[in-house]
Amino acid sequence: MDKTLIIQAESGLLYDWKAIAANPGGTHEPQVDLVAYKALYINKIAQARACGQEPVLVSLPIIDENRYFASITRGMSLRERQNLLYWLGGSTERLRNIHALYNLALFRVAAQQCVHIVDITSPMLERADYSQLLQQDGISLSAKGQALVNNQLVRIYAHEITA
Repeated sequence: MDKTLIIQAESGLLYDWKAIAANPGGTHEPQVDLVAYKALYINKIAQARACGQEPVLVSLPIIDENRYFASITRGMSLRERQNLLYWLGGSTERLRNIHALYNLALFRVAAQQCVHIVDITSPMLERADYSQLLQQDGISLSAKGQALVNNQLVRIYAHEITA
């Protein structure tokens, strides 16, 4: 019986976007800060090992920050969208950077906890048409994106985890 447990991480882009849009000069923390995010996955790894399973982390998929911004600001006024953009430092690129920060945290957790991590980020970034791998919201995987992830998991599982 296979005792591998695949742990797919979630994005750290969980903020109260409406509160930020209403008060862009205020202090706004993510729902899960980096310390708690790392602790969450360290705990998941420990729980898997306690059950006799071998955990394997999966890196975060890429995001399309412009489509994600359009998604989180849907229904907001022009002023609210401008406020949110102001809070982001004037560019939607900050969304990609925050997402990347959480992804790097996963790689650090994997290294510290001596677990495999399946890098799905790199094969997505290698594609010029990466936006096709995402749904309209810019963060959820499309069918093509999920197929790429599944192929990567199968390839890595067959070559690295069982080796």
